[in-house]
Amino acid sequence: MHRFFFPLALLLLVFLTSGCAATAKHRKEAETHHMLGISYLRERNPTLALRELQLAEQKDADNADIQNTLAQAYQQKRAFPEAERHYLRAIRLDRDNPTYQNNLAALYLDMARWDDAIRHFRKAADNLLFTSPEVALTGIGYAYYQKGVYLDAIAACKEALNFNPRYAQAQLHMGEAYYALDKTGPAIEAYRQALTLSPDYTLAHYRLGQAYMKLKKPEQAVASFREVLRLAPDSDLGRSVAEYIKILK
Repeated sequence: MHRFFFPLALLLLVFLTSGCAATAKHRKEAETHHMLGISYLRERNPTLALRELQLAEQKDADNADIQNTLAQAYQQKRAFPEAERHYLRAIRLDRDNPTYQNNLAALYLDMARWDDAIRHFRKAADNLLFTSPEVALTGIGYAYYQKGVYLDAIAACKEALNFNPRYAQAQLHMGEAYYALDKTGPAIEAYRQALTLSPDYTLAHYRLGQAYMKLKKPEQAVASFREVLRLAPDSDLGRSVAEYIKILK
């Protein structure tokens, strides 16, 4: 699940699988296309997902879940204005649903609209009906990190871990904020915790290797970078660590 090559915002999305439609006939047809669309999204095939979800929308344009999933397909296609339009429509149709606020905020991460992301993640996290507040709070932490407000990033990630101590992404992004503050020891501890929770977390191995390099511990750095190569040899990070290993050996 945790692979660096997936955009962070997509990792923060929350899928829904149910909805309502105008008539029984349309509901059945729309839900069939909707479920197929969700399946294609989970297979990272947004083009086929978009085709199915557009058919679902034709059958039931006022179904908030369909609007939300359609937005996710556009987001994966990096058609951000269209994604925003459908997320906002989902929110208008069902204002009390924190999942839509969370997913809109994740889109704003992709768009580098950090303040908008923080605002909507906070709406999701503060909703007592949201089942994954740690996701939204980690999103807040990442947005603050991107803004360079590192102490607020750490605070948000700690808040996320209060809700779910086993959420590896919160540990990772807390580590990144510590690293940016030149607190390498706490950063390493956070990266290690992330890997304890998710041993195949490629980005955590990479960040840990960078931290060991900063501390001039080449053997530990090489060990971390070799894990990146093992997990994702043909990726950009894999190629990057291959160069690091040559330098450090």
